[in-house]
Amino acid sequence: MFSFAYDGSINGDWVSHYAVQLAGAHPDRTLRLIHVRDGRIEPSRLAEKLDRLRLESEHQGVRLETHLLEPQSSGRFETLRSALREGPEHFLICGTPALDRRRDCLRGTLAERLLRELHCNVLAVRVVQPGLLGSPRRLLAPIDECPEGFRAALPFLRLFGPQLTHLHLVLIARVGRGRLHRLSHEHGERLRVPGLAYCERVEREIAERLGLGARVMDAQVLVSDRVDHEILLAANRTKSRLIYLGVSERGRAERFWHGDPVEQVLRESTCDVAVYRGIGG
Repeated sequence: MFSFAYDGSINGDWVSHYAVQLAGAHPDRTLRLIHVRDGRIEPSRLAEKLDRLRLESEHQGVRLETHLLEPQSSGRFETLRSALREGPEHFLICGTPALDRRRDCLRGTLAERLLRELHCNVLAVRVVQPGLLGSPRRLLAPIDECPEGFRAALPFLRLFGPQLTHLHLVLIARVGRGRLHRLSHEHGERLRVPGLAYCERVEREIAERLGLGARVMDAQVLVSDRVDHEILLAANRTKSRLIYLGVSERGRAERFWHGDPVEQVLRESTCDVAVYRGIGG
């Protein structure tokens, strides 16, 4: 089942294009929209937005189910959770809050709780280029070496697959700034070797599971002390329209939110960003 947590905002409207596109690639081609009536949008305006979304869904061959919920006293998250289904066969897409320079993009938000706490495949999207209409086609996927490989990325990547023309993989071997400045070319190349072997394994896994081949995929390994900076540079260099960032189920949530560069990428990216947590790979 493919669900969409819709807040009725303009930002939510932009994310809705992704919801329709990805639901269209899901086997049952049904989009289950869930909205909590929290008073932030007038009922008549909400009805207009839902009519527009229904027309878009019909045009894409997607069946739209609308569920309008009254807020529970326990809060918006628990209200949403009561209407969502959990398990590796279920998918949820939501939006990140509109960019606010005075606060973090995800930390402390509803999107963060959905990514952290729901036991299903979750995708939180920040839209920078609304004109893409949820069809970025060129995707950059930063990866790191981990025991389960790239499997956590596969559930949503499978849904993006039919529209992809380019999938750029980038692995960044992180070193300290002082060490980087003293690093010789030969030592830097040695640091890249394990990453290159890992990227080859990931490419084979994607080819076997999703049917994407060398014509679509490429991979690079970089040595740097600034992971967020390298991700943003790679997105510009490859002309990517979506950065696809993951948080795994390996008990690394704290390191991800407080040690990894997701906040900086979300804040500074000039292309769309999707943060995923996959459990159905």
